[in-house]
Amino acid sequence: MEFKDVILLHEDFLADFGFRLDNRSLHYVKEIPQGKQMVFFHHTQHEDGSYLEYHLGIRLDHVENIVHRFLPSLGDYKERSITLVETMDRIDGKMPRRFLVENDLEINGVIREVEGFLVKKGFRFLDQLSSGKALEEYFNEDPDTPILTQNFTYRSARGITLTKLFNPKNYERNKKTYLNMLNEKQVTPFTLACFINLLDFLENLK
Repeated sequence: MEFKDVILLHEDFLADFGFRLDNRSLHYVKEIPQGKQMVFFHHTQHEDGSYLEYHLGIRLDHVENIVHRFLPSLGDYKERSITLVETMDRIDGKMPRRFLVENDLEINGVIREVEGFLVKKGFRFLDQLSSGKALEEYFNEDPDTPILTQNFTYRSARGITLTKLFNPKNYERNKKTYLNMLNEKQVTPFTLACFINLLDFLENLK
């Protein structure tokens, strides 16, 4: 079965929860006051079958518009970037990271399992983290815990921007934490300069 055909199998179900298929990105998107919620998946073909990996995402437009003034990004990536992406197994430890589908007959079982996960936990996860305050806590409660779907350069930029916008009393503490961690990771001078320029922007934000 083709990748687009598998995506379309979710269309009616996700429409019931307010998600529409964006034909450009092939993500299911739901508009929220500060941005978007997303459900999407990656398809990888191997000799032993296809691997399907589902992701849930939240985009806060204001955060992305700020960080991409200071992070290198190509073309219109700023318009498509996602503030937080998580995999199913990070939301529910009983779910697999990905599904192996060896033939078309197995796809319906995957669809049922994924849609059951979304109803029980996935949509609630998106709703709980769709505010700036909740996302700020998710990013900054423990910066040592990686967010697997993004590198530390992006995580630190988003984390400090979320702090400044939604939890400014912790800004100086988190600023120090991220600067220390960037130095420990021995990031390039360019990466460090981008972060410092972002800090300067945030500290002069009206």
